[in-house]
Amino acid sequence: MRLLLISAMKKASLLCMIFISVSLFSGCVTSQQPQITPPGFDPAGYKTLRIDARKLQIIENWQMPMEPPYIEHTLEPTMSGFIVEWASRVLIPVGGSGELILNISKASVTVSELPKSADLASLFKNQQESKVRAEVKARLMWIQPIGDRHGTIEIDASASRTVPETATPNDYDVAVRQAMLDAITQMDDQVRMKTGEIPRLVLP
Repeated sequence: MRLLLISAMKKASLLCMIFISVSLFSGCVTSQQPQITPPGFDPAGYKTLRIDARKLQIIENWQMPMEPPYIEHTLEPTMSGFIVEWASRVLIPVGGSGELILNISKASVTVSELPKSADLASLFKNQQESKVRAEVKARLMWIQPIGDRHGTIEIDASASRTVPETATPNDYDVAVRQAMLDAITQMDDQVRMKTGEIPRLVLP
């Protein structure tokens, strides 16, 4: 019995030494990694759409909840700000009459905790700790009185990124910004596809 107890203690001590060594090594590797700057948003990177309308109206109906898991009220620029920049750059009115209305009903960024495994093997892994999700919901309405033409496009885009438990504040900022940009790109793809389904909405 005594030999078994000593053997178990040796195994426990060995596991502790391995865990400490791995933790120290991981810390050294992390500290040597170059810091990545959060990507910027350049609306000029999106190709413009020539809309048969005289003006573009943007309505922001999204009210920030100001409480967890929502974090967009802590960001600058905000998700809503990105959408407005994108629309102002991409949706260009070139017609002599008519109106294009972008009604933003949701422009959220949330952070939620992810469940982590508690088994022994997971102690030596850099598990994903949280999930960042950016979501856009909007409606694009086209009203052209000449010819009594009109159309409506529903926009529902989202993107997410996970953040590991060893992430630095900078890693977190990069994940948040990238999720926002991914959601904008998905929104852009949806609009281009759906505007092509409405005859004469987009001019050559």
